[in-house]
Amino acid sequence: MKHYFLLSILFCIALVGCSSQAKRLEQAQTLYEKGTLLREQRLSEEAAKCFLQGLAALQGCENNDQTLLLKGLLKDNLGAMYNKHELFEEALNMHSEAIACFRQINDSTHLMTAMRNCGRVANSLEQFTQAKRYYDTAFNIATLVHDQAMVNDLYLEMARDCYLPMGNYDKAIECINQAMKGGLEGNDLDIAHLTLGAIYYYINNYALAKQHLNAALRSERVGVKMSVYQTLHAIAYNEDDLENAIDYQDLFTEYMLKVQKEHSSENMQRLKAEYELKTQKSEMESQHRNKSLKLYLIIAISVIAFLIILLIIRKKVNENKIKSLEKELRMQNKVMLSNKVFVTAKSLGEQVSAATMKFQLSEEDWDDFVSLTDLVYDGFSQRLRSRYPKLGPWDVRICCLAKNGFSNVVISILLDTQTESYYKRKVRIKQQKMDLPNDNRSLEEIINEI
Repeated sequence: MKHYFLLSILFCIALVGCSSQAKRLEQAQTLYEKGTLLREQRLSEEAAKCFLQGLAALQGCENNDQTLLLKGLLKDNLGAMYNKHELFEEALNMHSEAIACFRQINDSTHLMTAMRNCGRVANSLEQFTQAKRYYDTAFNIATLVHDQAMVNDLYLEMARDCYLPMGNYDKAIECINQAMKGGLEGNDLDIAHLTLGAIYYYINNYALAKQHLNAALRSERVGVKMSVYQTLHAIAYNEDDLENAIDYQDLFTEYMLKVQKEHSSENMQRLKAEYELKTQKSEMESQHRNKSLKLYLIIAISVIAFLIILLIIRKKVNENKIKSLEKELRMQNKVMLSNKVFVTAKSLGEQVSAATMKFQLSEEDWDDFVSLTDLVYDGFSQRLRSRYPKLGPWDVRICCLAKNGFSNVVISILLDTQTESYYKRKVRIKQQKMDLPNDNRSLEEIINEI
């Protein structure tokens, strides 16, 4: 009887365990579905919260096919949210863990999507060669499973994210044409026309460029329209069509202000999201399989108390250092505000208007700007030229602007060039002038280390 009694207890425990695991799986599935719906509504913070809670619900569940599939989907979607909020390392880790889940269950379809998402993160990090490897893997899977929609998307993304930044225009055009033949539509089709318009502008085929740019104007996205009008302005200016050039410049300025307004809003959301997402991630990782609420509370209170103590100690230690840095920054700002290039760039960064766009900078202004940058940053340009002697005067000026923290949009306006052309020039400076073709760091990271 005693043995029967023990077996009965063990059987009941097993039943409770199975029931508990089924409930956690059901809860995680519900959170995943809710998160994907919120993601479609562009509510990224709320979506990420659901994905994190879904992963927490799966803690302690047996790693069978159903659990691994759900874990992979949650992590892949969470990685996309991290990438949107510029948490690139966290995003790459999440997508990589999703890939591991999908490989364990031999799920080619979701593995293909996770590989593409890794390519997007690598592109955000300006690691174009690595992005191409991820895209190639996803493309091979899409071809094998005959997923034409994914093939079309990958053709477009490889053209835009890999071949265009690397200057391989023929291959970029070939990929976009393949994508369009496959049946692109909606926003993807608008982006394809925009990219073709930019490429044909670079190779001086203005007729084809205008044809594709006008087609891209059907887009409802302000960022797409801003880029279209920027390229149309450059074409009109090169064709001496000054009347249209002025009109396109006004439209470009109008949409650039809208884009900057959106980006400003996104940056505020990003700051909020970074805190919330990291807190939720920490809570998820600290959860224990033990269901004891008392133990959870003790751990949480201990961690919070420890963090508060660390923050207090750090604040005490760094208080004088922060004050010293603030004083130094104020002194640097006063020195740089005596230069016309710095004042003009600062004005463009704060507000773009007809008045701020009408600036003229002389060689003396630029020389003074480089000299003041040397004064503030302890001979920066001399150290830069010594390390990279191939750099020309304008290359040094660009590096000085980046050293002072000005954005790509502001620098491209100061150089009277398109933002896409400036990106291309940065790549050329890094690969050809600095002889760093295999360096994974961005140009700004290289400059800030000098």
